[in-house]
Amino acid sequence: MDPNVSLTLSKRADETLWGKAISGIGRIVYSSSFNIYMLLIAAKRSSVLRAFNNFNHVNDYKDESKREQICEKYKKSYSNYVNTIEKYIVENIYTKVQKGAATFEEESIISKYFEVCKYKNTDQVLYRTKLEKLALSIDWNTVQTAKSESFIERYKEFYLYTIEEAYKAEMRHDSILLANAKEGDRDQYEAIYSLIDSYIKEVLPILPENANLNKIIKDHRKYVAAIDSYDKKDFLELRKRLALLSFTKDLFEFSFPLVAKEQCYKEIIEVARIILTNYYTDAEKFAAYEVILDAIEEYVENVLDYKTTWDKEADKKSYEKFSEKLSILKKLARIDYDGYKNQREVLFIKYDLEQMNAAKIKLPEVRDYYRERLIIRRALRELKKKARVIGGTWRSKRRLAADDIKNLELSQSPIERIVNDIKNIIEAQIELKNIYAKSEVASIETVTQNDEVSQTDFVEETNESTDAKPIFNVMSYLLNGGKKYKKRKAL
Repeated sequence: MDPNVSLTLSKRADETLWGKAISGIGRIVYSSSFNIYMLLIAAKRSSVLRAFNNFNHVNDYKDESKREQICEKYKKSYSNYVNTIEKYIVENIYTKVQKGAATFEEESIISKYFEVCKYKNTDQVLYRTKLEKLALSIDWNTVQTAKSESFIERYKEFYLYTIEEAYKAEMRHDSILLANAKEGDRDQYEAIYSLIDSYIKEVLPILPENANLNKIIKDHRKYVAAIDSYDKKDFLELRKRLALLSFTKDLFEFSFPLVAKEQCYKEIIEVARIILTNYYTDAEKFAAYEVILDAIEEYVENVLDYKTTWDKEADKKSYEKFSEKLSILKKLARIDYDGYKNQREVLFIKYDLEQMNAAKIKLPEVRDYYRERLIIRRALRELKKKARVIGGTWRSKRRLAADDIKNLELSQSPIERIVNDIKNIIEAQIELKNIYAKSEVASIETVTQNDEVSQTDFVEETNESTDAKPIFNVMSYLLNGGKKYKKRKAL
């Protein structure tokens, strides 16, 4: 080797700025999934990221017009970015699906897009928020697979901000629709539960980790995701809804109003009562019954404890009494947990019965089941003898004696009344025979004493007296309903 020749390291062409750009364009152009829309989306993505960076530092500018200009530029670039992705779905992915050349993921995107389009002519707010969520999720998957780590971190900040805003906007809109929903419209409730479930699955895993979010993810896997693997039962679905509602306190604190949350809890309690009446086995009835108790407890803790305005003053006083009793019971839980569970059950049953009476809800099966549970918990005494209906009211024999009711026939069964009627007829016949026998003896004594009537006259007189004696016909009495009977003369 020539000693005058020195070796120096030269910079690689693909490490320069233009080299990286050309290399990136080459990877896109020569990839199997390349199309012109990918270049358009990349350009719109870069534009919206620059606008978002300025939007994050908008408060650094003192000039009001400058801040408004930055905000307007970000909104415009964001709208163009979403619209470009929508065009990519309609003109590229949809064409592949029609030709049968689409992948499973592309077919899934089209099915989700059709679900979004059904709101286009009916609800523009819901259509726009759902479209934003779909467009952002599509581009987030593209960035994760084709971009560098530094770009992913840069895009992730923008993605988390926009996707959270879209979810919260949809939650606020769904809450308004829930308040205006007609009675019996269950679809609007289901929309809220599915939105909470989707937020936990899609957004929480990529948020910065903290103890509260980790707990929500674990509870979701335990109480929500695990239920989907069980046999589908109505009370299990209500359990799932209760768990999802409990997460809204931390996830949608200001986007999910207290009024909408109250409606959801009341709907769960209402459905659980109906489910209890539809089951026949004791285990399933008890499972639905436990859902009612847990729903009442969470309703009190997550809604009533935070409620500041009441429609009626009586409702507020009733809640204050109930809350005072519940707070005393919670102190008992530290000492005697079994005793706390028993008294908690009795307290919640009485509370639900008050709510049913106030709303004029007639569910005799639920009331009977509550009565049985109160008897088991020794909060209600079981009557050994059933009371009887008199005059439209229930009265026991003890009450009848206290009220000195004269018409005791109303308290007897039909068979008892017939037997008593027969006894009365027999007693009347015996008494009547005794009366006439005494009258015959008296007439004979008068004849012997006065010696004024002959034996022939005495026989005629006795025959006339026997002809006037009535004889009861038991069968005719019963056939005529015990009201009338016919007299007949002795032959």
